[in-house]
Amino acid sequence: MVIAGCTSTTKALTLEQVIAAFQDEEMQLHKADGNEENIFQQGINEVTPSFYQLSDGVIYYYIFNSEKERIKGREDFYHRPVEFVKHQAFVINNVLIFYVYGKKQGDELDQKIKAAISKL
Repeated sequence: MVIAGCTSTTKALTLEQVIAAFQDEEMQLHKADGNEENIFQQGINEVTPSFYQLSDGVIYYYIFNSEKERIKGREDFYHRPVEFVKHQAFVINNVLIFYVYGKKQGDELDQKIKAAISKL
């Protein structure tokens, strides 16, 4: 008798690994000020983000326990009224990343973020 199970083949990433990948792409992260009213800082499904000033905007890192939890977290996040905030979402394994644009919105930084993620 053979019993087959479903297991996740993705590697869970840590905040330290993600930050190191961004720094390897020469992106300078500086701790950002907190604001309890900021929808991105309120957390998702009991996961509180780490957030940093990056270029002209703020980047939020949500580190979930699993890819499945990350998928559910992203879905739950978009049930909130965020469409008026200019942002971009990025995902890899158990990590959900939001970059909230400041005054400038450009593809250059998006490409750098994608490059950092591709190295994880």
